[in-house]
Amino acid sequence: MSATVRELVDEAYERRESTWRAALETVNDWVEAACSGSALLSGERVTVGRGRIKDRLRAGEKLRRKLADANDEIHEAVEVENQVIDVVGARAVCRTEREQTALWDLLTDSNDESNLSVAEVRDYSARPKPSGYRGRHLIIEVPFDAEPSVLVELQLRTIMQDAWCVLAEEHLFKPGQALKSDAQQERLSVVLSGLLAQADVVAGYIADDVGAYLGMGNASPPRTMTNVDAAAEVPSIEVTIRELNHSYVLAADEVGRHGIIRLENLGLTPENPERSAFPSPGDKLLVTMDESNTTRYFIPVAVPR
Repeated sequence: MSATVRELVDEAYERRESTWRAALETVNDWVEAACSGSALLSGERVTVGRGRIKDRLRAGEKLRRKLADANDEIHEAVEVENQVIDVVGARAVCRTEREQTALWDLLTDSNDESNLSVAEVRDYSARPKPSGYRGRHLIIEVPFDAEPSVLVELQLRTIMQDAWCVLAEEHLFKPGQALKSDAQQERLSVVLSGLLAQADVVAGYIADDVGAYLGMGNASPPRTMTNVDAAAEVPSIEVTIRELNHSYVLAADEVGRHGIIRLENLGLTPENPERSAFPSPGDKLLVTMDESNTTRYFIPVAVPR
């Protein structure tokens, strides 16, 4: 790194690092708010990482290479951010591609009410990098009143995509390392990327099958009974709420039989849930029971108490 580049990078970090950290916190809060408002993404289905400010030595090396490739130079510290747009990086890891797509759609919604804006999108899930890297990136612009806005690179990865980064990218493709990857390592990395992508597909099939059992896919949902119908046709039983999931509630009766309560039977939907209306573990509920070949359903006939 030339002395000039080093000095400009140091100056940029001294002036702006506290603002960068504030921007990172803002983006993390934005992602967490989007997840908390969606039943599909709530709970532990999306993990928002702490994020990072790029090490200044790495930022300097990246800037030096970029300027050399373009046969260009910079003269002011403010240009560091313009050249190295991933100085501030955030990350969210989703269980499967279904959650990744849902979060992507929420964050790129043009009707989003936050004051953040999406400056650029990079879909490496649809078009993987030559190295095999997959993921979806958003460049988020975070405005500030008294100083220039900050660009934050937000990476949305599935668990499998993040695993590839841990197993391959961090060891093979970080520039500036003394040990360089060879052609065989690079081929194996691409193979690993494809295998993990297939694992993502299988995980999606499993999730879709569970959704079908819950009446969320193409399968016919269990019948919904009114209070009068339930009382007339099937005797009611009391169950205890055991667990809340992103698309259903798990309950058990007094003899230990477990059953699923679909959100719509509580007057809710995964896309538009009323979080305050959710029962809590330990709540009692009066239900009727309806069984298919694959699933036992509890259908509420009284509100939780």
